[in-house]
Amino acid sequence: MKTYAIGDVHGRADLLATLLAQIERENSSDPNGHRVIFLGDIIDRGPDSRLAMDLVVEELKQRSSSRLILGNHEEFLLLFLDRPDKREIIFDHWMRNGGNAAASSYGLDIMRPYRQIEDAHQMLVDLLNANPEHLEAMRAAAAFVRDDDHLFVHAGLRPGIEIEKQSTKDLRTIRADFLGSNFDFGPIVVHGHTVTTSRWPEIYGNRIALDTGAETTGRLTALEISEGEVESFLWTTQDGVLGVERGRPSDYLASPRRSAPARRFV
Repeated sequence: MKTYAIGDVHGRADLLATLLAQIERENSSDPNGHRVIFLGDIIDRGPDSRLAMDLVVEELKQRSSSRLILGNHEEFLLLFLDRPDKREIIFDHWMRNGGNAAASSYGLDIMRPYRQIEDAHQMLVDLLNANPEHLEAMRAAAAFVRDDDHLFVHAGLRPGIEIEKQSTKDLRTIRADFLGSNFDFGPIVVHGHTVTTSRWPEIYGNRIALDTGAETTGRLTALEISEGEVESFLWTTQDGVLGVERGRPSDYLASPRRSAPARRFV
């Protein structure tokens, strides 16, 4: 079965719809012969978090083998709902990290002055609860997904710790200790969370980085794996017309990509 891992979406439902449609076209002769793994951070920052979650939910319904991995931004949302005792602190932290865009997409008027902040909190709670399938998908999301050759996770792993003993905090938020390590984790780690320096997908000896900054670059990236081997990358582009381009894995070995894409799908 083919696996397509998709990096951080951050509210770019337009890019996600294009990428998923291309994946469907490529597998039209065998629609059940592939799965999609979303690496998390579907929401926040970009304009259409709610629509992006609609697309994720639809994919999860369509293919039972597809998976959503919980990102730290989905965790913000769930903590906001589940910790009313700390709601003000969580809300403030979430909004300062792109949550205002998600709140707006779910229907909260973020430009309106609220007499009490608790009024905005309760309104957002009600708006989020009006999308039960989104919340169900987030609550059922995996911490990581593993196969024989690759491990899919939102942020990364802490070197020297067994995979089953990794903390959820590290799985969703780790940066420097993971990104700067040459540790052999066994399977190749496929992750998002930290935008690549090149804004293109990057392959290293122990990991593959797929967060290409979709919310600002217009480049949402997917990795295609078949029979345990990396086959190609797909990514969206914005240059007047939204399309999809394909690149070869050899273009990305541990260095920023400089050349033009191999070919375009329109």
